[in-house]
Amino acid sequence: MKSISKYNAAIYRNGQSIINYKLKDLDIKSGQHDFFYVISKNEGISQKELSEYLYVGKSTTAKAVKNLVKNHYVEVKKDEHDKRVHRLYLTKKGKETAPIIESVFTEITETFTKDLNEEETEQTYTVLKKILHTIYEEKTKLDADID
Repeated sequence: MKSISKYNAAIYRNGQSIINYKLKDLDIKSGQHDFFYVISKNEGISQKELSEYLYVGKSTTAKAVKNLVKNHYVEVKKDEHDKRVHRLYLTKKGKETAPIIESVFTEITETFTKDLNEEETEQTYTVLKKILHTIYEEKTKLDADID
């Protein structure tokens, strides 16, 4: 039986290994590079929006943000209009680090797609997006059952 999960897990693990190796000199933990990258591209994003963008739970986002703040890459500011909302911004150190992470993310994306033509790349993107939507909907149902 063919297993999408097997290939997905292997792609993720190997991709993370490459990213971790290339960014080993930064004090950003494995798996938190995505959070940093999204914040760098969307300064002022709220933690809730960051969770939704990355399809992860609020507690996962809170832990990642806490580490990025602790290591002086990100700062949290309360929204001027709604004090319950926390907005995320890069610090000076974060702004200096952003081009490094962006270049590694660009490189890994090029590696992922180097043996695909343009049509295959688009098809892959479309299929992965469908799978993510389906699995996220299922997870959301399960989370609702737990609450």
